[in-house]
Amino acid sequence: MDVSFPLNSGKNRKFRKKQNAKKRRKRIDDLPDLIIQHILSYLSTEEAVRTSILSKRWKYLWTSIPKLDFDEEGLDRRMMFMKFVERVLALHDPSDIKKFSLSCNVQYDTSHINAWICSVVMHKVQVLKLYLRNFQEPLALLPCLFTCESLEVLILHMFHSLKLPSSISFSSLKFLALEKVIFSDDYSTQQLFTGCPILEDLSIIDCIWKNVKAVCISSPMLQRFFITDKYLLDDENDDKDDLNAEADDQNDFNGCQVVIFGTSLKSFSFDGQLINDYCFYNPSSIVDASIQFFKRDAEYNFLDAHRVFKLLSGLGNVEKLTLDVDALEVLSYAKELFAHLPVFYKLTRLNFESAFPIEFDLEALLTIIRNSPCLNYLSFGTQVCLPTYCGNHDLIMNPVPSCFVTNLKTIEIFGFGGDEKEMHAVKILLGSASALERIVIICDEFYFEFHEDLKKKQKEIFEQILLFPRVSRSCTVHFLLGI
Repeated sequence: MDVSFPLNSGKNRKFRKKQNAKKRRKRIDDLPDLIIQHILSYLSTEEAVRTSILSKRWKYLWTSIPKLDFDEEGLDRRMMFMKFVERVLALHDPSDIKKFSLSCNVQYDTSHINAWICSVVMHKVQVLKLYLRNFQEPLALLPCLFTCESLEVLILHMFHSLKLPSSISFSSLKFLALEKVIFSDDYSTQQLFTGCPILEDLSIIDCIWKNVKAVCISSPMLQRFFITDKYLLDDENDDKDDLNAEADDQNDFNGCQVVIFGTSLKSFSFDGQLINDYCFYNPSSIVDASIQFFKRDAEYNFLDAHRVFKLLSGLGNVEKLTLDVDALEVLSYAKELFAHLPVFYKLTRLNFESAFPIEFDLEALLTIIRNSPCLNYLSFGTQVCLPTYCGNHDLIMNPVPSCFVTNLKTIEIFGFGGDEKEMHAVKILLGSASALERIVIICDEFYFEFHEDLKKKQKEIFEQILLFPRVSRSCTVHFLLGI
Protein backbone atom coordinates (compact mmCIF):
# COMPACT_ATOMS: atom_id res chain seq x y z
CA MET A 1 0.00 0.00 0.00
CA ASP A 2 1.38 3.41 -1.03
CA VAL A 3 1.83 5.96 1.70
CA SER A 4 2.15 9.66 0.78
CA PHE A 5 2.67 12.73 2.94
CA PRO A 6 0.57 15.82 2.39
CA LEU A 7 2.47 18.59 0.62
CA ASN A 8 1.91 21.05 3.43
CA SER A 9 3.30 18.84 6.19
CA GLY A 10 5.82 20.42 8.58
CA LYS A 11 8.62 18.04 7.62
CA ASN A 12 8.21 18.72 3.91
CA ARG A 13 8.20 22.47 4.45
CA LYS A 14 11.44 22.31 6.48
CA PHE A 15 13.02 20.03 3.86
CA ARG A 16 12.07 22.33 0.98
CA LYS A 17 13.29 25.40 2.90
CA LYS A 18 16.66 23.72 3.51
CA GLN A 19 16.93 22.69 -0.13
CA ASN A 20 16.09 26.20 -1.34
CA ALA A 21 18.71 27.68 0.98
CA LYS A 22 21.31 25.30 -0.43
CA LYS A 23 20.34 26.26 -3.97
CA ARG A 24 20.60 29.98 -3.18
CA ARG A 25 23.98 29.51 -1.54
CA LYS A 26 25.10 27.42 -4.48
CA ARG A 27 24.02 30.13 -6.88
CA ILE A 28 26.09 32.69 -4.92
CA ASP A 29 29.03 30.29 -4.73
CA ASP A 30 28.88 29.89 -8.51
CA LEU A 31 29.54 33.60 -9.01
CA PRO A 32 33.07 34.64 -10.03
CA ASP A 33 35.37 35.94 -7.30
CA LEU A 34 35.37 39.44 -8.75
CA ILE A 35 31.59 39.73 -8.48
CA ILE A 36 31.54 38.40 -4.91
CA GLN A 37 34.30 40.81 -3.94
CA HIS A 38 32.30 43.63 -5.49
CA ILE A 39 29.30 42.61 -3.37
CA LEU A 40 31.50 42.49 -0.27
CA SER A 41 32.65 46.05 -0.93
CA TYR A 42 29.14 47.25 -0.06
CA LEU A 43 29.35 45.70 3.41
CA SER A 44 31.11 47.22 6.37
CA THR A 45 34.63 45.91 6.88
CA GLU A 46 33.54 43.97 9.97
CA GLU A 47 30.64 42.34 8.08
CA ALA A 48 32.87 41.49 5.13
CA VAL A 49 35.41 39.77 7.39
CA ARG A 50 32.64 37.73 9.02
CA THR A 51 31.83 36.09 5.66
CA SER A 52 35.06 34.12 6.02
CA ILE A 53 33.19 31.55 8.15
CA LEU A 54 30.68 30.66 5.40
CA SER A 55 32.88 28.11 3.63
CA LYS A 56 36.46 27.36 2.64
CA ARG A 57 36.01 29.30 -0.57
CA TRP A 58 34.85 32.39 1.34
CA LYS A 59 37.66 32.25 3.90
CA TYR A 60 39.93 34.71 2.09
CA LEU A 61 37.62 36.41 -0.41
CA TRP A 62 37.34 39.46 1.85
CA THR A 63 41.12 39.99 1.70
CA SER A 64 40.73 41.60 -1.72
CA ILE A 65 38.05 44.15 -0.88
CA PRO A 66 39.12 47.63 -2.06
CA LYS A 67 37.39 49.57 0.73
CA LEU A 68 38.27 49.40 4.44
CA ASP A 69 36.40 51.31 7.13
CA PHE A 70 37.38 51.24 10.82
CA ASP A 71 35.50 53.13 13.54
CA GLU A 72 36.46 52.83 17.21
CA GLU A 73 33.28 53.50 19.12
CA GLY A 74 34.83 53.69 22.59
CA LEU A 75 37.89 52.95 24.70
CA ASP A 76 36.26 49.98 26.42
CA ARG A 77 36.96 47.74 23.40
CA ARG A 78 40.20 49.35 22.34
CA MET A 79 42.41 46.26 22.36
CA MET A 80 39.92 44.34 20.22
CA PHE A 81 39.75 47.28 17.81
CA MET A 82 43.54 47.58 17.51
CA LYS A 83 43.97 43.85 16.91
CA PHE A 84 41.17 43.83 14.32
CA VAL A 85 42.79 46.62 12.29
CA GLU A 86 46.19 44.93 12.50
CA ARG A 87 44.75 41.59 11.36
CA VAL A 88 42.78 43.00 8.44
CA LEU A 89 45.74 44.95 7.08
CA ALA A 90 48.14 42.05 7.60
CA LEU A 91 45.91 39.58 5.75
CA HIS A 92 44.89 41.88 2.90
CA ASP A 93 46.31 40.62 -0.38
CA PRO A 94 48.57 42.81 -2.60
CA SER A 95 45.62 44.32 -4.50
CA ASP A 96 44.85 48.03 -4.18
CA ILE A 97 43.00 49.47 -1.19
CA LYS A 98 41.17 52.26 -2.97
CA LYS A 99 39.34 53.69 0.06
CA PHE A 100 40.50 53.69 3.67
CA SER A 101 38.67 55.37 6.56
CA LEU A 102 39.94 55.39 10.15
CA SER A 103 38.16 56.96 13.11
CA CYS A 104 39.84 56.29 16.44
CA ASN A 105 41.45 57.54 19.64
CA VAL A 106 45.18 57.96 19.25
CA GLN A 107 46.22 57.71 22.92
CA TYR A 108 49.83 56.47 23.03
CA ASP A 109 49.59 54.50 19.79
CA THR A 110 50.98 56.94 17.23
CA SER A 111 53.36 54.28 15.90
CA HIS A 112 50.42 51.99 15.11
CA ILE A 113 48.51 54.81 13.39
CA ASN A 114 51.51 55.62 11.21
CA ALA A 115 52.09 51.95 10.39
CA TRP A 116 48.47 51.57 9.24
CA ILE A 117 48.70 54.68 7.07
CA CYS A 118 51.95 53.50 5.49
CA SER A 119 50.36 50.13 4.80
CA VAL A 120 47.47 51.62 2.81
CA VAL A 121 49.85 53.98 1.00
CA MET A 122 51.75 50.91 -0.17
CA HIS A 123 48.41 49.55 -1.40
CA LYS A 124 48.00 52.66 -3.59
CA VAL A 125 45.17 54.19 -1.61
CA GLN A 126 43.08 56.74 -3.54
CA VAL A 127 40.69 57.99 -0.83
CA LEU A 128 42.03 58.42 2.72
CA LYS A 129 39.85 59.64 5.60
CA LEU A 130 41.43 60.09 9.03
CA TYR A 131 39.38 61.14 12.07
CA LEU A 132 41.86 61.16 14.94
CA ARG A 133 41.18 62.30 18.52
CA ASN A 134 42.32 62.02 22.14
CA PHE A 135 46.06 62.46 21.68
CA GLN A 136 48.30 61.53 24.62
CA GLU A 137 51.57 61.94 22.70
CA PRO A 138 52.69 63.98 19.67
CA LEU A 139 51.87 62.59 16.24
CA ALA A 140 54.07 63.30 13.25
CA LEU A 141 52.55 61.72 10.17
CA LEU A 142 55.25 59.93 8.18
CA PRO A 143 56.63 61.36 4.91
CA CYS A 144 55.26 58.43 2.89
CA LEU A 145 51.77 59.93 3.19
CA PHE A 146 52.82 63.31 1.78
CA THR A 147 54.42 61.83 -1.33
CA CYS A 148 51.67 59.33 -2.10
CA GLU A 149 51.23 59.37 -5.88
CA SER A 150 47.90 57.50 -5.92
CA LEU A 151 46.06 59.67 -3.38
CA GLU A 152 43.15 61.66 -4.87
CA VAL A 153 41.09 62.49 -1.76
CA LEU A 154 42.47 63.31 1.70
CA ILE A 155 40.24 64.17 4.67
CA LEU A 156 42.15 64.89 7.87
CA HIS A 157 40.19 65.65 11.05
CA MET A 158 42.26 66.06 14.18
CA PHE A 159 42.78 68.65 16.89
CA HIS A 160 46.52 68.39 16.81
CA SER A 161 49.52 70.21 15.45
CA LEU A 162 50.14 69.22 11.83
CA LYS A 163 53.80 68.28 11.64
CA LEU A 164 54.80 68.24 7.99
CA PRO A 165 57.89 66.83 6.25
CA SER A 166 60.21 69.04 4.21
CA SER A 167 59.03 67.50 0.95
CA ILE A 168 55.34 67.40 0.00
CA SER A 169 54.12 66.20 -3.38
CA PHE A 170 50.49 65.20 -3.77
CA SER A 171 50.72 64.72 -7.52
CA SER A 172 47.20 63.24 -7.86
CA LEU A 173 45.33 64.96 -5.02
CA LYS A 174 42.11 66.66 -6.15
CA PHE A 175 40.17 66.98 -2.87
CA LEU A 176 41.65 68.12 0.45
CA ALA A 177 39.68 68.71 3.66
CA LEU A 178 41.38 69.77 6.90
CA GLU A 179 39.34 70.06 10.09
CA LYS A 180 40.47 71.37 13.50
CA VAL A 181 44.10 71.05 12.43
CA ILE A 182 46.67 73.32 14.11
CA PHE A 183 49.03 74.68 11.45
CA SER A 184 52.59 74.61 12.79
CA ASP A 185 54.41 77.42 10.97
CA ASP A 186 54.52 79.53 7.82
CA TYR A 187 56.95 77.40 5.84
CA SER A 188 55.37 73.97 6.28
CA THR A 189 51.85 75.34 5.80
CA GLN A 190 52.93 77.00 2.55
CA GLN A 191 54.59 73.76 1.45
CA LEU A 192 51.34 71.90 2.00
CA PHE A 193 49.27 74.18 -0.22
CA THR A 194 51.89 74.43 -2.96
CA GLY A 195 52.38 70.66 -2.96
CA CYS A 196 48.97 70.01 -4.52
CA PRO A 197 49.37 71.03 -8.19
CA ILE A 198 46.05 69.62 -9.44
CA LEU A 199 43.90 70.31 -6.36
CA GLU A 200 40.31 71.17 -7.33
CA ASP A 201 38.42 71.22 -4.03
CA LEU A 202 39.72 72.61 -0.71
CA SER A 203 37.92 72.73 2.65
CA ILE A 204 39.51 74.26 5.76
CA ILE A 205 37.18 73.78 8.71
CA ASP A 206 37.79 75.39 12.11
CA CYS A 207 41.56 75.14 11.88
CA ILE A 208 43.98 77.08 14.09
CA TRP A 209 46.25 79.56 12.29
CA LYS A 210 47.86 81.26 15.29
CA ASN A 211 51.36 79.98 14.41
CA VAL A 212 51.15 81.28 10.84
CA LYS A 213 51.56 84.91 9.79
CA ALA A 214 50.93 84.63 6.06
CA VAL A 215 50.19 81.95 3.48
CA CYS A 216 49.26 81.83 -0.21
CA ILE A 217 46.76 79.31 -1.56
CA SER A 218 47.69 79.13 -5.20
CA SER A 219 46.74 75.75 -6.63
CA PRO A 220 46.29 76.59 -10.32
CA MET A 221 43.34 74.20 -10.80
CA LEU A 222 41.46 75.01 -7.58
CA GLN A 223 37.74 75.38 -8.36
CA ARG A 224 35.99 75.21 -4.97
CA PHE A 225 37.16 76.67 -1.66
CA PHE A 226 35.14 76.30 1.55
CA ILE A 227 36.39 77.70 4.84
CA THR A 228 34.90 77.99 8.32
CA ASP A 229 36.30 79.73 11.39
CA LYS A 230 33.71 79.05 14.07
CA TYR A 231 35.33 76.88 16.77
CA LEU A 232 31.95 75.51 17.82
CA LEU A 233 32.21 72.10 19.44
CA ASP A 234 29.61 69.65 20.65
CA ASP A 235 29.66 68.50 24.25
CA GLU A 236 30.89 65.03 23.34
CA ASN A 237 34.19 66.15 21.85
CA ASP A 238 37.09 65.01 24.03
CA ASP A 239 39.21 67.97 22.94
CA LYS A 240 36.59 70.65 23.63
CA ASP A 241 38.43 72.53 26.40
CA ASP A 242 41.76 72.45 24.58
CA LEU A 243 40.27 73.69 21.34
CA ASN A 244 38.39 76.49 23.04
CA ALA A 245 41.65 77.55 24.71
CA GLU A 246 43.41 77.56 21.34
CA ALA A 247 40.55 79.59 19.86
CA ASP A 248 40.82 82.13 22.69
CA ASP A 249 44.56 82.44 22.05
CA GLN A 250 43.87 82.93 18.37
CA ASN A 251 41.54 85.82 19.17
CA ASP A 252 44.48 87.55 20.84
CA PHE A 253 46.46 87.97 17.62
CA ASN A 254 45.67 89.88 14.45
CA GLY A 255 45.24 86.74 12.42
CA CYS A 256 46.96 85.11 9.51
CA GLN A 257 46.92 86.80 6.13
CA VAL A 258 45.55 84.28 3.65
CA VAL A 259 45.97 85.24 0.00
CA ILE A 260 43.82 83.21 -2.39
CA PHE A 261 44.96 83.04 -6.00
CA GLY A 262 41.69 82.44 -7.79
CA THR A 263 42.58 82.05 -11.45
CA SER A 264 40.36 78.95 -11.81
CA LEU A 265 38.20 79.33 -8.70
CA LYS A 266 34.48 78.95 -9.41
CA SER A 267 32.95 78.72 -5.93
CA PHE A 268 33.95 80.34 -2.62
CA SER A 269 32.25 79.96 0.75
CA PHE A 270 33.18 81.47 4.11
CA ASP A 271 31.38 80.72 7.37
CA GLY A 272 32.44 82.08 10.76
CA GLN A 273 34.38 84.90 12.40
CA LEU A 274 36.96 86.85 10.44
CA ILE A 275 39.78 86.01 12.82
CA ASN A 276 42.08 85.83 9.81
CA ASP A 277 42.53 88.27 6.95
CA TYR A 278 41.39 86.76 3.64
CA CYS A 279 41.91 88.44 0.30
CA PHE A 280 41.81 87.42 -3.35
CA TYR A 281 44.35 87.83 -6.09
CA ASN A 282 42.93 87.72 -9.62
CA PRO A 283 39.54 86.25 -8.61
CA SER A 284 37.78 86.98 -11.91
CA SER A 285 36.59 83.39 -12.39
CA ILE A 286 34.45 83.12 -9.20
CA VAL A 287 30.76 82.76 -10.12
CA ASP A 288 29.20 81.59 -6.83
CA ALA A 289 30.08 82.98 -3.39
CA SER A 290 28.69 82.85 0.13
CA ILE A 291 29.71 84.83 3.22
CA GLN A 292 28.13 83.69 6.50
CA PHE A 293 29.55 85.96 9.18
CA PHE A 294 29.57 85.84 13.00
CA LYS A 295 30.26 89.01 14.95
CA ARG A 296 33.05 89.14 17.49
CA ASP A 297 33.34 91.51 20.45
CA ALA A 298 32.75 95.20 19.70
CA GLU A 299 36.48 95.96 19.86
CA TYR A 300 36.91 94.08 16.55
CA ASN A 301 34.14 95.89 14.63
CA PHE A 302 36.41 98.27 12.70
CA LEU A 303 38.92 95.52 11.87
CA ASP A 304 36.17 93.14 10.79
CA ALA A 305 34.58 95.85 8.63
CA HIS A 306 37.79 96.12 6.62
CA ARG A 307 38.05 92.34 6.34
CA VAL A 308 34.48 92.04 5.07
CA PHE A 309 35.29 94.79 2.57
CA LYS A 310 38.35 92.86 1.35
CA LEU A 311 36.25 89.75 0.74
CA LEU A 312 33.54 91.64 -1.12
CA SER A 313 36.15 93.49 -3.19
CA GLY A 314 37.29 90.17 -4.62
CA LEU A 315 33.81 89.05 -5.63
CA GLY A 316 32.99 91.64 -8.28
CA ASN A 317 32.44 89.04 -11.01
CA VAL A 318 30.13 86.65 -9.16
CA GLU A 319 26.80 85.63 -10.65
CA LYS A 320 25.29 84.31 -7.41
CA LEU A 321 25.98 85.80 -3.98
CA THR A 322 24.74 84.87 -0.49
CA LEU A 323 25.44 87.40 2.26
CA ASP A 324 24.85 87.24 5.98
CA VAL A 325 23.38 90.54 7.13
CA ASP A 326 25.77 90.55 10.13
CA ALA A 327 28.57 91.15 7.62
CA LEU A 328 26.74 94.19 6.28
CA GLU A 329 26.04 95.50 9.78
CA VAL A 330 29.70 95.31 10.76
CA LEU A 331 30.62 96.98 7.47
CA SER A 332 28.67 100.00 8.71
CA TYR A 333 31.50 100.69 11.18
CA ALA A 334 33.61 101.84 8.21
CA LYS A 335 31.10 103.71 6.07
CA GLU A 336 33.91 105.41 4.20
CA LEU A 337 34.39 102.08 2.40
CA PHE A 338 30.88 102.06 0.88
CA ALA A 339 31.97 104.24 -2.05
CA HIS A 340 34.71 101.73 -2.90
CA LEU A 341 32.57 98.58 -2.93
CA PRO A 342 32.66 96.84 -6.33
CA VAL A 343 29.88 97.05 -8.87
CA PHE A 344 28.57 93.51 -9.37
CA TYR A 345 27.92 93.69 -13.11
CA LYS A 346 27.39 89.94 -13.50
CA LEU A 347 25.36 89.34 -10.35
CA THR A 348 21.89 87.95 -11.13
CA ARG A 349 20.96 86.16 -7.88
CA LEU A 350 21.36 87.79 -4.46
CA ASN A 351 20.40 86.12 -1.16
CA PHE A 352 20.41 87.86 2.21
CA GLU A 353 20.53 85.55 5.25
CA SER A 354 20.17 86.33 8.94
CA ALA A 355 19.26 84.74 12.25
CA PHE A 356 17.23 87.86 13.03
CA PRO A 357 14.78 90.04 11.09
CA ILE A 358 16.47 91.90 8.24
CA GLU A 359 16.20 95.69 8.35
CA PHE A 360 15.62 96.76 4.75
CA ASP A 361 16.85 100.31 5.41
CA LEU A 362 20.34 99.05 6.32
CA GLU A 363 22.64 101.30 4.29
CA ALA A 364 25.16 98.60 3.38
CA LEU A 365 22.36 96.29 2.20
CA LEU A 366 20.90 98.97 -0.06
CA THR A 367 24.39 99.78 -1.38
CA ILE A 368 24.91 96.16 -2.43
CA ILE A 369 21.54 96.14 -4.22
CA ARG A 370 22.30 99.45 -5.96
CA ASN A 371 25.67 98.06 -7.06
CA SER A 372 23.97 95.07 -8.75
CA PRO A 373 22.52 96.49 -11.99
CA CYS A 374 21.76 93.10 -13.60
CA LEU A 375 20.05 91.53 -10.58
CA ASN A 376 16.94 89.52 -11.52
CA TYR A 377 16.40 87.47 -8.33
CA LEU A 378 16.41 88.85 -4.78
CA SER A 379 15.82 86.66 -1.72
CA PHE A 380 15.46 87.43 1.98
CA GLY A 381 16.08 84.28 4.03
CA THR A 382 13.97 85.51 6.92
CA GLN A 383 11.62 88.39 7.79
CA VAL A 384 12.43 91.65 6.07
CA CYS A 385 11.31 94.71 8.02
CA LEU A 386 11.07 98.45 7.62
CA PRO A 387 10.20 100.74 10.52
CA THR A 388 6.87 102.48 10.00
CA TYR A 389 8.43 105.86 10.77
CA CYS A 390 10.18 105.49 7.40
CA GLY A 391 6.95 106.59 5.79
CA ASN A 392 8.48 108.43 2.87
CA HIS A 393 10.00 105.65 0.81
CA ASP A 394 11.63 108.23 -1.46
CA LEU A 395 14.16 108.73 1.33
CA ILE A 396 14.90 105.01 1.45
CA MET A 397 14.84 104.22 -2.26
CA ASN A 398 16.56 107.37 -3.44
CA PRO A 399 17.84 106.63 -5.88
CA VAL A 400 15.80 103.56 -6.80
CA PRO A 401 18.26 100.76 -7.62
CA SER A 402 18.61 100.47 -11.39
CA CYS A 403 17.92 96.72 -11.24
CA PHE A 404 14.47 97.47 -9.76
CA VAL A 405 13.64 99.35 -12.95
CA THR A 406 15.27 97.11 -15.57
CA ASN A 407 15.98 93.53 -14.48
CA LEU A 408 14.59 92.44 -11.12
CA LYS A 409 11.92 89.83 -11.92
CA THR A 410 11.53 87.87 -8.68
CA ILE A 411 11.59 88.69 -4.97
CA GLU A 412 11.26 85.95 -2.33
CA ILE A 413 10.67 86.58 1.36
CA PHE A 414 10.94 83.68 3.81
CA GLY A 415 9.74 83.51 7.43
CA PHE A 416 7.00 86.10 6.92
CA GLY A 417 5.05 86.89 10.08
CA GLY A 418 2.80 89.69 8.91
CA ASP A 419 3.61 92.37 11.48
CA GLU A 420 3.44 96.07 10.69
CA LYS A 421 7.16 96.47 9.89
CA GLU A 422 7.11 93.51 7.51
CA MET A 423 4.01 94.76 5.75
CA HIS A 424 5.67 98.15 5.30
CA ALA A 425 8.75 96.54 3.71
CA VAL A 426 6.58 94.58 1.26
CA LYS A 427 4.70 97.76 0.39
CA ILE A 428 7.95 99.59 -0.38
CA LEU A 429 9.22 96.72 -2.55
CA LEU A 430 6.00 96.53 -4.56
CA GLY A 431 5.97 100.29 -4.95
CA SER A 432 9.55 100.50 -6.24
CA ALA A 433 10.29 97.48 -8.45
CA SER A 434 8.84 98.38 -11.85
CA ALA A 435 10.37 95.35 -13.62
CA LEU A 436 9.00 92.89 -11.05
CA GLU A 437 7.06 89.89 -12.35
CA ARG A 438 6.36 88.09 -9.09
CA ILE A 439 6.87 88.37 -5.36
CA VAL A 440 6.76 85.16 -3.32
CA ILE A 441 5.95 85.56 0.37
CA ILE A 442 6.51 82.39 2.38
CA CYS A 443 4.68 82.49 5.68
CA ASP A 444 6.15 81.03 8.88
CA GLU A 445 3.33 79.34 10.79
CA PHE A 446 5.15 80.01 14.08
CA TYR A 447 4.20 83.68 13.95
CA PHE A 448 0.50 82.87 13.61
CA GLU A 449 0.19 80.12 16.22
CA PHE A 450 -1.60 82.36 18.73
CA HIS A 451 -4.41 83.14 16.30
CA GLU A 452 -7.42 80.87 16.69
CA ASP A 453 -8.09 80.79 12.97
CA LEU A 454 -4.68 80.54 11.31
CA LYS A 455 -5.91 80.36 7.73
CA LYS A 456 -8.29 83.25 8.23
CA LYS A 457 -5.54 85.49 9.62
CA GLN A 458 -3.20 84.61 6.77
CA LYS A 459 -5.94 85.27 4.24
CA GLU A 460 -6.59 88.71 5.73
CA ILE A 461 -2.90 89.62 5.44
CA PHE A 462 -2.74 88.30 1.88
CA GLU A 463 -5.76 90.36 0.86
CA GLN A 464 -4.23 93.43 2.45
CA ILE A 465 -1.00 92.91 0.47
CA LEU A 466 -3.00 92.58 -2.74
CA LEU A 467 -4.28 96.11 -2.15
CA PHE A 468 -0.77 97.59 -1.99
CA PRO A 469 0.05 99.75 -5.05
CA ARG A 470 2.37 98.08 -7.56
CA VAL A 471 4.45 99.99 -10.07
CA SER A 472 4.70 96.82 -12.16
CA ARG A 473 1.34 96.00 -13.71
CA SER A 474 2.46 92.46 -14.56
CA CYS A 475 3.58 91.60 -11.01
CA THR A 476 1.79 88.70 -9.32
CA VAL A 477 1.78 88.05 -5.58
CA HIS A 478 2.23 84.47 -4.34
CA PHE A 479 1.47 83.87 -0.66
CA LEU A 480 2.47 80.41 0.53
CA LEU A 481 0.72 79.37 3.72
CA GLY A 482 1.86 77.46 6.75
CA ILE A 483 5.51 76.77 5.92
